[in-house]
Amino acid sequence: MEFHVHWLSLTLWADKEYALKMWEQWFQQYLGPLVAIGHGGRGFKGLYQALAAAKLYADPVGEGAYVHLEFPGSACDALPPKLIQEFLVTLNRWEKFRVSRLDLAWDGVGFTPQHVVEAVSEEKLRSLLKRKTLHVHDQPFEEREDGVLGTSSVRLGSNQSSRMLRVYDKRGPVRLEFQTRAERADLVARDVLLRLPQAWAGAALAHLRDYVDFEDEGRLLSWWEQFVSEIGRAFKSISDARQLELSRMTAWVMNQVAPTLSVLADVIGEDIYAAITVQGRRKRGKRYEAVLAGAGGSDASYS
Repeated sequence: MEFHVHWLSLTLWADKEYALKMWEQWFQQYLGPLVAIGHGGRGFKGLYQALAAAKLYADPVGEGAYVHLEFPGSACDALPPKLIQEFLVTLNRWEKFRVSRLDLAWDGVGFTPQHVVEAVSEEKLRSLLKRKTLHVHDQPFEEREDGVLGTSSVRLGSNQSSRMLRVYDKRGPVRLEFQTRAERADLVARDVLLRLPQAWAGAALAHLRDYVDFEDEGRLLSWWEQFVSEIGRAFKSISDARQLELSRMTAWVMNQVAPTLSVLADVIGEDIYAAITVQGRRKRGKRYEAVLAGAGGSDASYS
């Protein structure tokens, strides 16, 4: 069984020039240079593309200086796992960023889409999901990549929700994909991809088990128990994601802003703190709403 990062998208609060230099340093060796497409998309006026459909969205239509990086499955496959880990560790230490989508995949799992269908049909699914979210797609005459006739795909959840599970056999060996978006993607990425790559699969399984388990009267079904291999649940909630974001914001301010701010306070006076806070409240955008909601409102203070 093989584990992969199958999709990675993130927003980085930096200007275009900084992002292009960052691309040269980290990714150009594996995915080639970014080439301007000549138009924008997804709320950005600029779009750049490299090999394997990797993209950089720049120059946002609204206020703010930020870019969006997108690495689909083939681009993730072209990047060494260690490079992905080191890149995210560096961002986590020095930059403001948020992962918006993370897909994780296991190839060669020891069960089939039919196992999932039967478990859900027999109400042996432990999840907040309802049975009606199960979608089955069978194509008896479609050829798999290994030449076998007939493909089957099962999906639990919505493609637009924060988490979704897919199990399919089009590639030949059965693949399980765990898709995460928005705050959930950021939470999972920081808990999984900041670790050494050899620890990714186990940490990812723990988050997958937070989403679904297949069990009968409290005992895992044999095929699912073999897959999770004694990995327990992560027990992570979105409130953990808010706390992670607050910790990251605090660390970023202490590392990047505090030295400059101390100089202003020594020269102008400590009234500068109040002035900066007032100005910040006027200019901050919607990207902070999730953190503020978790604290009870826009006038919340943090100790």
